[in-house]
Amino acid sequence: MAGAETAQDWSKLARGLERLSPVWRLLSSGGFALALIGFLALAGLLSIMLPQVPAPIRDSPAAVEAWVEFQRGKFGPLAEPMHRLGLFSVFSARWFLGTLVMLAVSVSIYTASRLPYIWRNVTSPQEQVPDAFFDRAANRATFATAEPIAGVDTASRLAAVLRRRRFSVRSFRAEGATYLFADRFAWAQLGSFASHLAIILFLAGGLISQLGGYTNALFIAEGTTNPIFAVSHPKQMQVEVIDAVGEFDEAGLPVDYRTELVIYQGGREVERGVVTVNKPLSYGGYRFHQAAYFGEGADLRVLDAATGNTVYREVLPLQELVPAPMITIRDRQGAVLLDDVIVPTDFIAEASGTLITVPEDGRQFWVGVKQDEDEAWTLAVFGRDEPEVSFVLAAGESRQAGGLEFTFVETTGLPSITTPGIPGDNPQSVVIMSETPEGTAYLTVLGAVDGRALTLYPNQSVQIGDKEYRFEGRREFAGIEVRRDPGATLIWVAAGLLLAGLLVTFYVPRLRLWARVRPQETVIAGLAERGGAFQSEAKRLARELGVQTVENEQEVDKDG
Repeated sequence: MAGAETAQDWSKLARGLERLSPVWRLLSSGGFALALIGFLALAGLLSIMLPQVPAPIRDSPAAVEAWVEFQRGKFGPLAEPMHRLGLFSVFSARWFLGTLVMLAVSVSIYTASRLPYIWRNVTSPQEQVPDAFFDRAANRATFATAEPIAGVDTASRLAAVLRRRRFSVRSFRAEGATYLFADRFAWAQLGSFASHLAIILFLAGGLISQLGGYTNALFIAEGTTNPIFAVSHPKQMQVEVIDAVGEFDEAGLPVDYRTELVIYQGGREVERGVVTVNKPLSYGGYRFHQAAYFGEGADLRVLDAATGNTVYREVLPLQELVPAPMITIRDRQGAVLLDDVIVPTDFIAEASGTLITVPEDGRQFWVGVKQDEDEAWTLAVFGRDEPEVSFVLAAGESRQAGGLEFTFVETTGLPSITTPGIPGDNPQSVVIMSETPEGTAYLTVLGAVDGRALTLYPNQSVQIGDKEYRFEGRREFAGIEVRRDPGATLIWVAAGLLLAGLLVTFYVPRLRLWARVRPQETVIAGLAERGGAFQSEAKRLARELGVQTVENEQEVDKDG
């Protein structure tokens, strides 16, 4: 009774609010919620069709202004008004967030206004129905009333069978008949409420994540530190990569990525650990995930030769590939004089190559690769002081010339980068990394010093003028994604509620039956939440009672 009174109080409150406020009626309308969802879907389509301000620069007004200025080339004078309207940052625009809030309120009111009726239907269902219901119900079946067995009449036997079928049963007697009410899985009707609540939590979690969330992708080399926030921040943190590891199988496919990180805040270490793709490191509400791995980096340092002070220090990600020939040169006796990948230093038209000196022979040849009309790589060889030594080889071919045998093994790609800032004579330099036959990595730096090619081996300095160039070694890079998602917990709870609500709604249907038992006939009528549930249940009851259905009005109506 207390539950019924509470439901009635809720119903009166809701009806009073509806009468008093047109806004309440609007917000509790399912049509209004659908209109809001349609508007948000249109906004999402706009975010796909229109360029959006990149996440890393959103906290920098100057960077955003420069980005908007760049968009003038596409949208002309409309770029600035579009920016002010939030069309370049749809998901953080006030009108988008306001619509989300309104949708959350609308769904909440819609759910709250219907909760009293659902609760009343679950806790205080209608147990008695008029006799007309047994004649007109869409789902009904009529049995011949069975003779009592061992003094137990049909009504008692039917009640016992229903209880075995997990129904809650109540009986009433009136006017020469026994009436039964059976209710199974009454609580299942709350599944729809759980689904509506899940939608509310999804919206709330999304709003919280949008307003208080943060995402940033960092690309950090081993031994270096990056700030988390792009601009000055009162809680600025730095991330240092101690060791980035990538493991690959024999086919070159990644097996595992992991990175050892150290988090600093206020100049002191606050957290340390190893992160993987599925095992982040957490600190201060932020989660640090392994998002990528890159193994080709070069640590280049330039010092002032007089003072020893560092004037340039960068770990360069060598993300480009320079085609380079792998060749073998033998003498007349077949002895191998050279077997190596030739690092190109000259780029002529579509060919890339360099001048080499053959060990133990002393002669010089220009060797380089280029693609033919079929895009197949070919090797060109020219003798510096021997014009007659001039030929082209396809991959896998050999040629005798000048007493030497040249074999073009294959073309490989060497990691490289074209970068500004290296101290020297040119604003742009090309840095290429290769390996000796023994597997030692070394650098070739082109363009930094008077057009010369500097070859730098690990921990060996090369001094040119007043500068000293050093290759500190190969370094690996880790892609670290920093996330702060305060709404994640709500979203996980919402996902669980939605799944539970759907499972209950579709796989645990509520079934209510009313029975009227008279001496000559027994009529069962019901409200089934799924089509076919009543008919299946009626057949089972007839079978367990040992009687036959003498009339099924639903089937008669369908056949008629």
